[in-house]
Amino acid sequence: MTTSTASPPTTGQTLTSTRTALTAAGLVGAVGSAGYIAGLVLLSGLSSEQFQTAPVTVTECLLAGLAYIAVAVMLPGLATVTRLPRWALSIAAAGYAFIAIQAWVYGTLIPELANRLPANEYEQIGQHPHFFMQVFEVSMGLVCVVSFIALAIVGWRRRAMSRGACVLFILAGLASLLGPFPPVGLVAGLALAWTVHSAASTTEEH
Repeated sequence: MTTSTASPPTTGQTLTSTRTALTAAGLVGAVGSAGYIAGLVLLSGLSSEQFQTAPVTVTECLLAGLAYIAVAVMLPGLATVTRLPRWALSIAAAGYAFIAIQAWVYGTLIPELANRLPANEYEQIGQHPHFFMQVFEVSMGLVCVVSFIALAIVGWRRRAMSRGACVLFILAGLASLLGPFPPVGLVAGLALAWTVHSAASTTEEH
């Protein structure tokens, strides 16, 4: 009679690969968001139009967008290897999806408008955003503040993640109310990396 021993190694490999992929995606998103914020200072001599079309700005936005799309897809799967519930991870994934969409818009649509429109018209769009953009930013803020704070509360009560990561998720939720994606993208990326690193696995005792 033979006894199969493939399951525990497979579980361990799944846990490691899931944590590694999510940590990497979170850090890439945080770096892209931080780069955009830093650019506002380092490239302050540029006009808004020049800043948004700068290759480094576009690259940062696209990196953040791709990273957070990956997070939105993979995050619910963390429920299979940690004690965090799938429902909380799924609504948090929706928050990351909103961040990804806005980052992608900043890296594609806004530079395209900056290249096509006269400078004065582009500046007017910046000062008076389109109604659709305002609705999207409000929606992103509401989804992120609810989903990130809910995940923080659940993780805190279940002791399924570190308290520091819970605090970062609360801050990320509040940062989402600022509007543009970089502040929430930065904090949410760091919160995710810390959470994935510290989240208790399903094999650990409560």
